[in-house]
Amino acid sequence: MQRISHRVQVELNAVYHTLKCAEKKAADYLLLHPQQAACHSITESAKQAGCSEATLVRLARKLGYGGYAQMKQALLPAEAVTELDLPLPYGDIGAGRDGSAVIRRVFCVAIQALEDTMQLLDDEAYNKCLAYIIHAGKILTAGAGDAYTVAYSAYLKFSRIGLTAVCPADFDVQLMEASGMGPDDVLFLISHSGETRTLCQVAETAGKKGTHIITVTNYPLSTLAKLSDCIIRTAAFAKNPCNETVAKRIPELCIIEALYISILQGQEGRYARTLACANEQLKKYKF
Repeated sequence: MQRISHRVQVELNAVYHTLKCAEKKAADYLLLHPQQAACHSITESAKQAGCSEATLVRLARKLGYGGYAQMKQALLPAEAVTELDLPLPYGDIGAGRDGSAVIRRVFCVAIQALEDTMQLLDDEAYNKCLAYIIHAGKILTAGAGDAYTVAYSAYLKFSRIGLTAVCPADFDVQLMEASGMGPDDVLFLISHSGETRTLCQVAETAGKKGTHIITVTNYPLSTLAKLSDCIIRTAAFAKNPCNETVAKRIPELCIIEALYISILQGQEGRYARTLACANEQLKKYKF
């Protein structure tokens, strides 16, 4: 099926009901055959549409273009351009695009991941995880690769409000910490795939100690999810050969932020007071 650019489609829909009969023929042709219209001359397009060349020019001007040639250039979506199949993040953007196109695509992918994750969130699972964290004696947060930065963010937030948390980057230290945990502690894991071998080993070690295991993951049937007492699901499915889009980390960070805010709201202000004290100390070293 041929695709017309979203911008031109919106513009046509906005004025369609005001068009005269001949102009509607021109608009229908553009909507149904944008590929041909983008390739043909104005003479050929007019013939195919069953209208005059002047009608096509008038329609272009009604849509805000200087002339037919300008509208013709905008007819096709950017994705219709033939490009090399390169292993780029957001590979559907393609090589050689201007910065604004890249920015829009990156933001759109992130927004979609957030909206999909929000629709998927399970209140019962979220509240269960929240209870585990609030009542934890110690919290071990862990992740591998760029997921570690998300785990470290969780560690910073939990620590800042008075929870006892650690976040070692080294796998051996993660194992050591997990081996010393107990039933009152929490292992908080970040893994998009849920198949990171080192994190699975940490989870197995903590699980033998009866530790509560929470995993934030995109895949609820993954190995790590099966080792967990509670999972919070994300929904970031951007097509990306490198598998390194920031979109998969943004929902994870938002989940951590939500947990942080939920904790602050409880315990009659206990955590909020701890946060205020920490902020007061940090202010002394701000300029």
